Amino acid sequence: MRSGLREWMSGHVRITVRGKRFERFLNMAIRQGIRVWNIRRVGTETCSCDLLVQDFFRLRPLLKETGCRVHVQKREGLPFFLLSMRRRAGFYTGVALFCFGLYMLSSFVWQVEVVGTKKLHPQTVAKAAAQLGIKEGVWKVKLSEPGQIQQEMLKLIPQASWIGVSIQGTKAVIQVVEKEEPEKPVPLGPRHLVAKKRAVVHTVLPEVGKKMVSVHQVVDKGQLLISGIIGNEERQRAVAAKGTVKGEVWYISEVSVPTARVHYELTGDKQQLQYLLVGPYALQIWPWKVEPFVHAETFEVRKAPKIADYSLPLGWKTVTHVETKAVKRELSMEEAVALGKQTAREDILRKAGGDAVIHDEKVLHVKRENGKVYLSIHFSVIEEITQEQPIVTLPQPSAPVP
Repeated sequence: MRSGLREWMSGHVRITVRGKRFERFLNMAIRQGIRVWNIRRVGTETCSCDLLVQDFFRLRPLLKETGCRVHVQKREGLPFFLLSMRRRAGFYTGVALFCFGLYMLSSFVWQVEVVGTKKLHPQTVAKAAAQLGIKEGVWKVKLSEPGQIQQEMLKLIPQASWIGVSIQGTKAVIQVVEKEEPEKPVPLGPRHLVAKKRAVVHTVLPEVGKKMVSVHQVVDKGQLLISGIIGNEERQRAVAAKGTVKGEVWYISEVSVPTARVHYELTGDKQQLQYLLVGPYALQIWPWKVEPFVHAETFEVRKAPKIADYSLPLGWKTVTHVETKAVKRELSMEEAVALGKQTAREDILRKAGGDAVIHDEKVLHVKRENGKVYLSIHFSVIEEITQEQPIVTLPQPSAPVP
């Protein structure tokens, strides 16, 4: 009965037997206990078969007796594999060293990633982890048990309710769940809400306090809008006035726009640089010498092999530099005016506040001079006009007339 493992361990060869009496040769070999398999007739006086290496050296007497000749076609098995390794010792040594180096590199932590933080800064968590030994370049064998690390990190970061630590290949992932504490309301002292600039009242929505103005009323800077004094003349008390008062405010914006604009266009020329990534290091492989473009846009693509959820410490990076050239263009009058309006709008909304809305705009003056277009634009903006004014003393009720 054949055994594939035994045949491979002992080594076997495939031979071609030539001669008029090759059939007698095979019968004599089988009678002497030589294991022969895969017998095939190739020609009228030729056949091929497989046999063990140790049996091959027992064929000499049989060949002399039958007058046949043999030729070895194929060699397979462990002895021939070891022989080929000996002949190519440098190649197999390099493969072994590469595998050993890959194993050693995968035994270190090359990246620390912090996820789940909201109020905590990730760098704070990374520093706490570094105190416990979790940092780039640390040998994973020296790390403590994940449960112990989690307990120690909770002591260092009291703002976290739970911290999970997992090692995924060469990357350490720290999952943070922060404590959710209700925000404590800031106590407000007694105050009025007054106008911070001259405006026409557009909307009045008092929440706490007494409304002192009406819609379409013109108010000056410092005028009382919502009073923090509530009650009647006999019984009064001061509260923190709260509410929303929006008004229509006017601005005049002066803008200058250069008519000569420079922008960059792609030329179609590009350079690709190939890097071998080993841990946190990048080794440039090709090309060796590069002449950089004067102006270029850069794109980067990284590829890192993974086995399941484990990332290997080796990877490949391709950096592409695409050449650009400066193109000068002269703006028309209409384009310059449109650009000036857009710039003025952004500036006005930035000054007025995030919830401001431009109600109306009008170009007062336009002129072109010395390569620039000068604009004067009038804006009408609806914005919040309230500001706080503390109540220092509560007014005393007037004494009754006798």
